[in-house]
Amino acid sequence: MEYQNNNGNYESRNRRKAKKKKRGYYRVVCIVLCILTAVTVFGIVNLIRGGKETAIPGRKVTQNNENYSLADGEQNETVPTSPDSANSLSVDVTAANAIVINADTNTVLYQKSSTDKIAPASTAKMITALTVLDYCSPDDEMRVGAEIEMIHDDSSRAWLMQGDTLTVRQLLIALMLPSGNDAAYTLAVNTGKKIAGDNSLTNKQATQVFVDKVNGKAKSLGAENSNFVVPDGYDADGQYTTAYDLAVIAKACLDDPYISEIVASNSSYERWPNGREVTYNNTNELLNPGSQYYLPEVIGLKTGTSSLSGACIVSAAVINGNTYICAVMGSTEDDRFQDSIDIYNAIKTQCAIKEVTNEERD
Repeated sequence: MEYQNNNGNYESRNRRKAKKKKRGYYRVVCIVLCILTAVTVFGIVNLIRGGKETAIPGRKVTQNNENYSLADGEQNETVPTSPDSANSLSVDVTAANAIVINADTNTVLYQKSSTDKIAPASTAKMITALTVLDYCSPDDEMRVGAEIEMIHDDSSRAWLMQGDTLTVRQLLIALMLPSGNDAAYTLAVNTGKKIAGDNSLTNKQATQVFVDKVNGKAKSLGAENSNFVVPDGYDADGQYTTAYDLAVIAKACLDDPYISEIVASNSSYERWPNGREVTYNNTNELLNPGSQYYLPEVIGLKTGTSSLSGACIVSAAVINGNTYICAVMGSTEDDRFQDSIDIYNAIKTQCAIKEVTNEERD
């Protein structure tokens, strides 16, 4: 009986050991499965993230004033992102600097020296318009004063006269269509005084207050490699931008209901509060039905010409339901329009090829 009892104890101990070993085995299996699950989930997340288009890193000016280097930095949500390939759009332009983005997907389709530092010329008026509307209502009235004498003799003008009274919207028309430098200073001085809450500021002081806000506005949009010195974009020491930054600013203009409506107009007739009647024609030949460069898909935006910048244009067009923004800088009076047309035609061709490919797949 004693032997049987000992044997029974022995078998009991063996069963306990077996159960303990089995529990240990299951524990190890569970741990391994958990690790495998975590690794799988992590891999899927990374795969999804990797499939997304990565943002162009924020760019900072190097000590060499002629170029930019890329550096890590955060970007505003409105900033366009880089496609998988450097240039997914097949096109050749004569302009020194260019960039094309799909404004709906925030992807860059084409770029040519798009981060080089360049003079903005009158394309700077886009950021001037955006800044004004941050502080003024389109229906606010402004009186034209001696600030219009601050412009250079060879400036483009809206031919404002001291004593004229215009609404902000009408001044924006005078700014964007005929590219009036006089309108730029009237807007800058009046808005600058409003920002400072001090009507006793000199025109120069008020302009500086305004330009400070212009640069803050540009940075907030993601145009981090620009510095604006004057509200009209006239060549000035220390003033620069990039084709990339101008595309970012242009996108913000299209998002503004007042600016987008103005820049899409080929001409505009207005009667000002002081009774003066004016008709302005847009300097953007892409919008002019009577021009050889007319393109019906185009919806804006702004031309520019100066000694440092050459002839340039930042335009936008709607093709196959998508909005595209094209900045062509450092060109000639005619080539800037032809380059833009070639770019938009290349986009049309690309869209047509995709449609045929999709049909064949279906």
